[in-house]
Amino acid sequence: MTTQSFSLYTKNGYAGDLVDSAPAVKQTGILTSASVGFGKAVKRDTSVEQGVAVGGAAKVFAITAREYNHEAGTRPSTGNDTFYLVTESVSLVREGYLYVLLGGAVAVSAGQVLHVDTVTGVFSKTAVAGNVVATTNVVAEEAGIAGDVIKVRIDI
Repeated sequence: MTTQSFSLYTKNGYAGDLVDSAPAVKQTGILTSASVGFGKAVKRDTSVEQGVAVGGAAKVFAITAREYNHEAGTRPSTGNDTFYLVTESVSLVREGYLYVLLGGAVAVSAGQVLHVDTVTGVFSKTAVAGNVVATTNVVAEEAGIAGDVIKVRIDI
């Protein structure tokens, strides 16, 4: 019989988790580019109906939400169930609160506007590379450093 190993993380939610039952604007999209993890920025891809691609822009289209059928953090994993694959239906939060994994090397304070990597969709406090731009609609709701899971708000 296979040994099952469980790892329960109880500090904050996982990246991509909804924070609470506050009002939110949610929708689904079809992923047209590379695989993407949870809590990452996506941009609109008009090549297909309801298409989204990995990466952000100054105005982030949406942030990927974690789905319960992707529970690798709390059950044995096949190794490919912690992200959305190309052509899969992706749960998106267009407006509301959710958790993201903070990248970069600079700490962020509550209330600060975040930056986003236009290629990977990772959020950070400042521009850490040439493809990182300031967002106009994603704000940190908690303080954190690189590697922390923090609560953010995205506005349409």
